Amino acid sequence: MRKPSDIPFAQDSSRFFVGWISMLMVFIATLMCAFALITYSSVQAWHENISGSLTVQIPSYDKEGKSRKDVLQNDIETALTILRSTDGITGANVLDDSQMDLLMAPWMGDQVATSELPLPKIIDVSVDTHHLPDLAQIKADLAEQVPLAMLDSHRVALADLVDLAYNVIKLVGGVLLLLLVSMAFSIMFVTQSGLKVHQQVIALIHLMGAGDFYITRQFANRSFVISLTGSLIGFALALPVMMGFAYCLNNLTGSFILIPALSGMQWGVLISIPFLAAILAYLTAFRTVWSALKKSV
Repeated sequence: MRKPSDIPFAQDSSRFFVGWISMLMVFIATLMCAFALITYSSVQAWHENISGSLTVQIPSYDKEGKSRKDVLQNDIETALTILRSTDGITGANVLDDSQMDLLMAPWMGDQVATSELPLPKIIDVSVDTHHLPDLAQIKADLAEQVPLAMLDSHRVALADLVDLAYNVIKLVGGVLLLLLVSMAFSIMFVTQSGLKVHQQVIALIHLMGAGDFYITRQFANRSFVISLTGSLIGFALALPVMMGFAYCLNNLTGSFILIPALSGMQWGVLISIPFLAAILAYLTAFRTVWSALKKSV
């Protein structure tokens, strides 16, 4: 059972404001932090899935629609030689007909034989993620020796998207910082208002021998309890919103965009938000009251 305070806080209506501001701030902060964490995990997943592979396409027909069957195999061997001799490339293999059928099945169905279609030959290239190859040099070598070959790098195609994701994370971080500052200032003003409301009681307690630290701790403890209660409510309200957003987003994107689930550590970060908010409220109230009492001496 919590020890009753010597200051009649029950008569102070500002407690409702502290609870509401804590609930609102934690609600917004939880959603934004979850968005930032998912975005960061998605970027990492993209890097893991696409940074280690490239593809080279060699057309089976020229621009006029004529078959290149007589030179196709030579182009393939030349491209393989270039790729396998490049630093940072760990393997290069031509996809056979069965692999092409499997690759095109989602678009063309299982009954279509891709060997009968004018599809380019595709070379699957494995890349050392710790020592990436020089893509510009590979393109130059292919352009010189196999002019019709096309290098397709998903890493290059998604570079702008990755940069955008990191900029979004930075923006979210800035907004979270702004929320913390706003919450701190709000609690500071509420605490100052409480000091004025209870000014006579504080003076009486002082006369009875209570020190500044004792009085300061009364205000700080009150702010902590009220803020923690509001913060936990805000966090609880954010959870169904997160789940609903994740459900809608997965249905919208399907399997085209990888959206990983939050890890245990990331959930730990989210769960810590209401407690960090309560600690911020405690420190802000403590600092505000302590400074005010010292100035009044």
